[in-house]
Amino acid sequence: MITDCFLDHFRRGIVYAACQDRLSELLSLLPHRFSEEELIQAVSTLIGRPIYVEPRDMKGNFCGLRERYSDREVISFERNTSPLHRSQIIAHELGHILCGHEGSVRLADIPPDEELAEMIDWSVLGISARTSYETAEEEEAELTATLIIQRMYRGTVLPAASPSGANERWDALFA
Repeated sequence: MITDCFLDHFRRGIVYAACQDRLSELLSLLPHRFSEEELIQAVSTLIGRPIYVEPRDMKGNFCGLRERYSDREVISFERNTSPLHRSQIIAHELGHILCGHEGSVRLADIPPDEELAEMIDWSVLGISARTSYETAEEEEAELTATLIIQRMYRGTVLPAASPSGANERWDALFA
């Protein structure tokens, strides 16, 4: 008899493998060491639409927000957060984009008296918001974000597996 725990572990393994596969194309567009700006530009290149990132006062409702338009993506993050949390929020919203998520937040999800409901352009094609990880979409976006952030930070301390350029060859030689 297969237990629920085993099935959950198996499902997570499949999701992990899918996220890794999805990121391989993205990472091929990036140098070994890459910045948040280079990451955003690479995702923009992959999807063929510009991505704009802006700080916003989320009023305690969400940490991050993605608004999907036909001609662009807009990612907002809580303006009063740490730099590392900001990077994770942005990577999470980029994860939604990379995973092809349509957006799961609806106006009905936000109490009408919330100031955030007035801040959102509800004519967008879709909205994703970083809140909890109870849905498969949120879990997938967060795993994608974590893999991106791991790669971004490991690249700053570990040498490239396939060094290109003099600096990366020196790093690999002394590692």
